[in-house]
Amino acid sequence: MTTHVLFRGPQSRNDNWQTLFADALPDVTWHHWPHVEDKAAIELMIVWKLPRDYQQDYPNLKVIFSVGAGVDQLDLASLPEHIQVVRMLDPGITKGMSEFIAMHVLNIHRDTFSYINANKTATWQQIPTIPSKKRRVGIFGLGHLGQAAAKTVLDLGFSVNGWSRSPKQVTQVNCFSGDKELPAFLSQTDILVSLVPLTPETRGILNLNTLSQLPKGTSIINVGRGEQLIPEDVITLLDAEHLAYAVLDVFAIEPLPESHPLWQHPQVIVTPHIAAVTQDDSAGQVLLANVQRYINQTPLIGTVDRELGY
Repeated sequence: MTTHVLFRGPQSRNDNWQTLFADALPDVTWHHWPHVEDKAAIELMIVWKLPRDYQQDYPNLKVIFSVGAGVDQLDLASLPEHIQVVRMLDPGITKGMSEFIAMHVLNIHRDTFSYINANKTATWQQIPTIPSKKRRVGIFGLGHLGQAAAKTVLDLGFSVNGWSRSPKQVTQVNCFSGDKELPAFLSQTDILVSLVPLTPETRGILNLNTLSQLPKGTSIINVGRGEQLIPEDVITLLDAEHLAYAVLDVFAIEPLPESHPLWQHPQVIVTPHIAAVTQDDSAGQVLLANVQRYINQTPLIGTVDRELGY
């Protein structure tokens, strides 16, 4: 029996994945949106954002695969209950995210940004360093990406704390959970790495109140979602010297407008949402395995819990 899959995305990725599926799963018929003759045949959809009127156009849709690790762009509340949503657990995304976090944890730890700013004024001034084990990195969100990042940072010799919505145990990580333990987690963090998923509870959570609970001199790295951070509050705390640096990779509006004050702030590093990018080869293998699971009627890897939002 043929399984029909619809991909909505760039041509280059389509060509890569279509060839992969043709070789490995010949009973799967691949379609590249919007070129679909029989929309009622589509059971599986691979997207970042859904086509308009997808519920009416694809009445037999059973599973939506996100091409990214997040699914907040899909508006879970509007999705029919019978449609499964699966997030991308691409090892390429995981590796890229861990590399980005490690790079900037080290940049902050070794005062790279301070030296870059000193270059502009030809200032020769050495900054004392401290052992990495005395620098506390707080991983805000201990999901798949957060746990991988924690391991990478631990391997660099840092002390690592972690916070999650529900209790978790991660080897060598001092774990906190829930609203009651959030202040204690924040108070023991020197570099905050935000990786929590975007939910109604985390929208705007990186605000003046929350960030003020960090020790003076803390730096933040936001690689979660832009809607979680209040830029004006971050700038206020940077200018007050409560925060040292902010590395920001995600924003509520992307691209970040040219006139936005974050661009020119000397203690802010802006990157254009590149901390972790889906890798065609490794992500294709993940999709292939999950589609095979669907055909075999076995549980899919990365299925989203609608109540939690991730």
